[in-house]
Parts: sequence; C-alpha cells; structure tokens
Amino acid sequence: MAVLKQTLAAIPPASTRRVYGTAYHDGSRWWANVDGNLIDALWLDPIQPTQDGPIVVDITNNGTGQSSALVLGGYTDQPRPSTGTVLAVGVSEIVFGVEDGQTYTTDRVIGAVSGYALQDPVYLDWAAGLPTILGKPTTITITPEAPPPAPPAPAPVRGVAKANAVKTNTWWAPGGWGSYAQSQGGGEQLYSGTWSGLTVTGSWFYGNSPLASLGSREVTAVRFWLPARLNVGNPATATVHLYAHTSRTQPGGDVSRTVGPHDVSVSLTRQPGWITLPLSFAAVLKAGGGISIAGDPYVAFNGRIRDPLSGRIEMDWTT
Repeated sequence: MAVLKQTLAAIPPASTRRVYGTAYHDGSRWWANVDGNLIDALWLDPIQPTQDGPIVVDITNNGTGQSSALVLGGYTDQPRPSTGTVLAVGVSEIVFGVEDGQTYTTDRVIGAVSGYALQDPVYLDWAAGLPTILGKPTTITITPEAPPPAPPAPAPVRGVAKANAVKTNTWWAPGGWGSYAQSQGGGEQLYSGTWSGLTVTGSWFYGNSPLASLGSREVTAVRFWLPARLNVGNPATATVHLYAHTSRTQPGGDVSRTVGPHDVSVSLTRQPGWITLPLSFAAVLKAGGGISIAGDPYVAFNGRIRDPLSGRIEMDWTT
C-alpha cells in the first residue's frame, strides 16, 4: 500500500497519472491490481478483461483528498492481427496462421466449422485476448503484373498448444477422490506418498483440451507449471515423481499412469514455475490424458483453486 500512497501523493490536485497493473476477479467483481493493491475502479465500456491480464489505469487526484481510477483497457506487446489463413480444421476448432508466423487455435467461429477449408483467408476479431473467426472475404481478386516466380519450398509451420487443468484432486483408498486433507470440500489440493499408513496420489485433468487437436504434429518441447509445494511432510527437499495418465476427466478410481516417473527435486521454498517434461509424455497428453504425482516421499501442492496456473501445459509443435 505504501507504493500506491506515494503514487497518489505525487499526483497534483485535479491531475491524472497513468499506471499499469493487472485485472483481478475475486469471484463476484473485477478489481484493478496496482502494485499489489486492489482498486475499485471504473472500467471503460466495453472492456472484456482476463484474470491477471495486463491493464492500463488512469488515477485522478480529485483535489479533495480523494482519488478515482479508470481502467482504459488491456494491452499487448504487439497488435492483434485482423486477418489469417486456415491451417487445420477440426471437429469444433480451427487452427489458423497470421502473417507474422504465429499460429492460433480457436473454437469461436461465426458459422459452421465445416464451412472452412485449408488455406481459406479469414477475418478475425479479438475479445479478452481470444480470437473469433468472423468469416471469409466474399471476393478476392489478384491480378499479377507479371507471371509469379516459382514458389519456394514450404516452410515448417510451428506453434504452441496450451491447456489449463480443468480439475485437480487427490485420490486415496478407501476415501476416494476429494476426501483427503485439503482436497476436501472442493479444495482440489494434490498429495502424493504415504502418511500414517495411508497412500495418496494427486492428478491434473484437462478435459477436451487443445492438446488433443495436435494430431500428427511433431511435439518438440513439453512444459508443465509446477505449483508451490505445501508445508507438509518431512524432507525440506523432496524428489517428486511425475507421470502421464490416460484419463481425460476424473475417473471412478485412481488414474492409470502409463508414462514415467519423471523425477524432479522440489524444495519447500521453491517458487511456482515451469519445468520441462520428457517428450515421451506428449503422446499421452495429445490423446487426452493428464499428469499425476505418486509415490514417496509425502508431499503436497496447490491445486487450481489456489493457483489457477497449477498444472498448465504448453507444448511446442511443428509440421
């Protein structure tokens, strides 16, 4: 709060200062998070914020010891493209590329997905950082002044497929899912190992994630967001065993772990962040599977309720 107070004090009466922060939704309303302070602000209409998305905020000194804040909108490093080209058509999603070489996947499509084909040019709109395909140009006429040169060999298409966990939970027998420690009551925390004779395992689930639309594309890297470790168990630094499992959603019993373990050394003081998983995990994730922790030592991690990024997967791919 001290940093914000200094900012407010530095604004002359009846003047405005522009600051930068992030959007935060607490479950009932949106706030502007500036330097760790949640500000009840006005929002320029229309704005479609995303959780923790970057925003621009004007703070005005009203000259009476009071101040007001106005969120002008979000911002990005580069402008959003307005047109693209269809690279792949799925059952409910379309993969398209833009002129700067980036590729995107969206299920926001005006009209039927089946109405689009490879290499179709499309118009794009963006809301809350997500693309919507508005349609195809009605007519495109190109009259070259001279015969075109021979086309170069096609360059590989590259992209990043991303998926957030839609469910995190802990399994143990005989209690089942979500009945152990802080996983109870919808807490969705994750545990692994043995404690007082009880064996527990934790799993991340991804539902109908964009990873399943990669098909035969070659995966060149797999990254996994490992959340903060909870202060439970004995070792200050524990070797955590990560597996790939085959369940798209939470099954009736424990998941089937088919790839792994991949061992990661995790201290109690480690900050949440990315780790790299072996490429052997890619096929299971592309088939709709997820990630699991199992085996001793006894450890626990934040699930998606405490950390919305918990278990997020990013896979680099190429054709």
